[in-house]
Amino acid sequence: MDERIKHLREILHLTQDKFASRLGIKRGAVANYEVGRNIPADSVVALMCREFHVREEWLRTGNGEIFAPDATSALEALAAEKKLTHGEYILIEKFVNLPPAVRQEILNYVTEVSAALAADDVPATAPAWPNMSPEELHAELDRQIGIEKDTEDKSGVS
Repeated sequence: MDERIKHLREILHLTQDKFASRLGIKRGAVANYEVGRNIPADSVVALMCREFHVREEWLRTGNGEIFAPDATSALEALAAEKKLTHGEYILIEKFVNLPPAVRQEILNYVTEVSAALAADDVPATAPAWPNMSPEELHAELDRQIGIEKDTEDKSGVS
């Protein structure tokens, strides 16, 4: 890897100082990598790949192309950076391509649903429909209506 790091730095026309500065490491660390005295930690390798758009396979083994292909869009760059799945990519792509007013309506809807769930004392994972037989459901409804009738009778409302 030592020779490939030096080769990369030279291709980029960077001094050891400037190369190190872009990575946020010391020049001496770069010098030690280039002469094979030290091997960069995985985090430094990942940083080199991200900062200089280098393929990790090439940096580690010398196999394949040196540089990763450029993303053709900001969304592709985000997908690569965040390791999005195909479904996540499509979801974000479809959302950002909606008219701004429609995106705002979706956000308003999600906010409304979230507020309703937060205000409710029933867990969001509870069944939407009680797991009762029709007879049990009728009995429960009659019980609830009976409670309401008792409350109305006590308040003088008929």
